[in-house]
Amino acid sequence: MKKTTTTTYEHPDRKKCLQYLRDYGTPPHVLGHCKAVADTACRIGRALNEAGGTKAVKMADVQFLTFMRRKGFKGYKVDLSTLENPEGARPFDIELTEAAGLLHDMARVEPDHWDVMADFCEEHGYPEEAKIIRVHMMYDFVADAWHLTEADLICIADRLVLEDTYTGIDKRMDYIVAKAERHGDFEAKPIIIRKKEETKVLLREIEDRIGMTLDELMAQE
Repeated sequence: MKKTTTTTYEHPDRKKCLQYLRDYGTPPHVLGHCKAVADTACRIGRALNEAGGTKAVKMADVQFLTFMRRKGFKGYKVDLSTLENPEGARPFDIELTEAAGLLHDMARVEPDHWDVMADFCEEHGYPEEAKIIRVHMMYDFVADAWHLTEADLICIADRLVLEDTYTGIDKRMDYIVAKAERHGDFEAKPIIIRKKEETKVLLREIEDRIGMTLDELMAQE
């Protein structure tokens, strides 16, 4: 059985994250997106905590497997053999989720912004945020609503938010398809559509767990 870590990492609070974003010169529209993703991810995480949390190990213990995707991009998925938490269910770490959500696109204007930002987080002592941010662009979800990690929360939220607004999966993914076509990447459309349908299955499982639709959850004050 895989040993789990006993290391506890600190996370930058919202004020600190926003200061990092301002100091880095993140454009206002990207900052708005980061806030919306963080809010969406945290709402989902809190709702799932009320429904029993997750049976996955803590983020520090999550192991990712890498594989090559088209055009040389690395893909990432969780090593399922190490995912089960031997201590049973745990709550999602909302502080980690908020920090990773706020910082995930801080360097979006730079090439390979996911690696740039992950390196930044590692250098500043935030290894769990770094782990989430490094995989967020090319991540395959855990296909089980009881074994989600904080990385899943961020990546799910990123597929539900269009710039600074929660729109749901269809509008967000349709935007991505249109963007790919504008850039002449017509091969991307079937891949994106397949990922959208896979994500919808997971979203329905989450909605079953929390007893409401995500639209209803996000409409709450």
